Amino acid sequence: MGRLEFDLSGTPCMLAFSGFHRPLGIVAGSLTLTLPPWTYRRHLNTLRACTTASGANDLQLDSRQLCDAVLDAPGLADDARRLLAPLALWWAAGGDDPQPPAPAEGEWLTLGPSDDSGGEARARLRPWSERQRLSALNASLAADGDASWFDPVTYLDGMVRASLQALDAATGLDDLDARATAVLLHATVALNLCDDEDEALLQGGPAARECAARTLRLCQALGWTPARVWATPAVEVDRLLRMLDLVQPSAAAPRPAGRRSLADHPDATLIRIDDDPQERA
Repeated sequence: MGRLEFDLSGTPCMLAFSGFHRPLGIVAGSLTLTLPPWTYRRHLNTLRACTTASGANDLQLDSRQLCDAVLDAPGLADDARRLLAPLALWWAAGGDDPQPPAPAEGEWLTLGPSDDSGGEARARLRPWSERQRLSALNASLAADGDASWFDPVTYLDGMVRASLQALDAATGLDDLDARATAVLLHATVALNLCDDEDEALLQGGPAARECAARTLRLCQALGWTPARVWATPAVEVDRLLRMLDLVQPSAAAPRPAGRRSLADHPDATLIRIDDDPQERA
């Protein structure tokens, strides 16, 4: 941190950077500008204003409107806005450093520097409940007759507030800086969405149906969640399913399609033992 000098589209540029919790000084050619810290609340309010739905599942961001909000200088010429646009996006995104790894369950997530004393902001997260998700969804929907609108930013904010179990920082949630905001948003979304491995298991097909049957059978029998079933050692799952087969034979999961038993083999010899008819008489 300190003074950073570089070339911005052919224009000599210098930044006075002391962290995202401090103002950013910019000198680009003859232009001098200071950007205040970009906070969680300003970020979400701006996203709400410049994000629109594009199709059924896509969102479109008006990056120029976002840059204008970050620069917050009504008298700035258009050519200066275009020149500073990459810096504005970098400032709003909390830089381009990689996101920290997700903490273990119950551990603190480090968000970044919190103040000038060297302290760091941190948060403890938990997955939101289905009730909290439905509440956020209800708050994010607006209707007018037969038409309805979904506000993804309100939904995201609801997810963050429901998942934020504890915040240890010099400021409240709304005043977290851009780096802390980016880390918090990334970790919260990752915590509450199925990961790629889970998605592969739930895509459908014979393997997915077998996975669903085994998982739901154990959930029903033991009162577990799918996450607990999937975290259990595979050999323990096999033992549990075999014990369930002993006491609940009618509930045994069907054999997956394509898997044959020894009796299905064309060269197998089957021996059937019946009761002696004379004994029955």
